[in-house]
Amino acid sequence: MAEFFSDWIASLPPNTIAIVPLIAFLESCVVVGLFVSGIFLLTVVSLIYAQGEFGLPVLVSLAFVGAFVGDQLGFYIGRSGAPFLWHSRWIRKQLVKRKQSYRKYRRLLLTATPVAICVGRLSPPIRSISPVIAGLIGLRPLTFLIYDILACAIWALGLAGLAYGANQI
Repeated sequence: MAEFFSDWIASLPPNTIAIVPLIAFLESCVVVGLFVSGIFLLTVVSLIYAQGEFGLPVLVSLAFVGAFVGDQLGFYIGRSGAPFLWHSRWIRKQLVKRKQSYRKYRRLLLTATPVAICVGRLSPPIRSISPVIAGLIGLRPLTFLIYDILACAIWALGLAGLAYGANQI
């Protein structure tokens, strides 16, 4: 399988480096991210790096940009979808039934969201959902921006380490 990807990457022209941020974006995109694996991105970055045309800092920077844009899109989708969700008759009915529980849950999310953003970026099952949840609960955009930059930077450093290690093998 790796040989197939290696041949595929070798056959691509050099200007197709744009595939790296595209895959990182799709991996962190709201619905698509549930189906695009980070292993695919790691494989592509490792194979392009092994060819020697682009350095690891360039590839990882492009992946950082793609992941960051995908997270920001998810956050603003959650933020713009919140009014429709909270004004839904069914949601209001459920909130009236569980008013106390809802307040506790919301307070917990608001206080733990910065950690959740960082952990969510590093956890593949919730990577594409955590920005949407942050937008839904009404987290301030500047707070999300700061913690998302930190989370994407940690994630990009991990990607760099894994790609470097895969190249050494």
